[in-house]
Amino acid sequence: MRKIGLIMLLAMLMMPVIAQVTFGVRAGGAYSSMIQNVENSYRAGARFGFSVAGLADIHLYKGLSLRPEVAFVNQGGSFLSNYEVEGARNSYNKCNYYSIQVPVNLAYTFLIDDVRLGVFAGPALDFSLFGKMRTRNQDVDIHFGQTEETDLKSFDLGVNVGLMVEYKNCFFSVGALCGTLNRLSVKQEGESSLYQNNVTMSLGYLFR
Repeated sequence: MRKIGLIMLLAMLMMPVIAQVTFGVRAGGAYSSMIQNVENSYRAGARFGFSVAGLADIHLYKGLSLRPEVAFVNQGGSFLSNYEVEGARNSYNKCNYYSIQVPVNLAYTFLIDDVRLGVFAGPALDFSLFGKMRTRNQDVDIHFGQTEETDLKSFDLGVNVGLMVEYKNCFFSVGALCGTLNRLSVKQEGESSLYQNNVTMSLGYLFR
């Protein structure tokens, strides 16, 4: 009986916390690019992809909430490579791959009439799954985490910032995710570091 009473007490204490959690979904387009420094100038090779996610909004205090997501993302871009042969021309590589991203955002929203405006920011983990790279006029599989010149690293740590507009249960968001880790598995002589960036525009729904 004591155990049952303790479980009931814990459940009652957790109910206000659970009541403050709202779940939702979002989907949208992603403009992704790979950034590198070539001959002292920054170069970005971009492509269009998509992002779909499930999310939770955990109320903390007044307009402040924690908003973690689990997203399936199609991203990539293009970049230039230098190879061992001195004087060889740069090789153009085009990537198209899929990842699971886990942003953990701290969000602040405020109400203007019936519209709720907000900003959010936080770290994001990126776990790359599978994809293709077009290099030297042929398509090859990307074997994430292996140490070959056509491979990318399987993990990235990014910084996510954005804006959102909510009306009733629907919302629109714009988010920018900037990778902080070099994605190249092998860095050839003369190559620069390579970073993955994404700008995502989404429509979503909160199950309130």
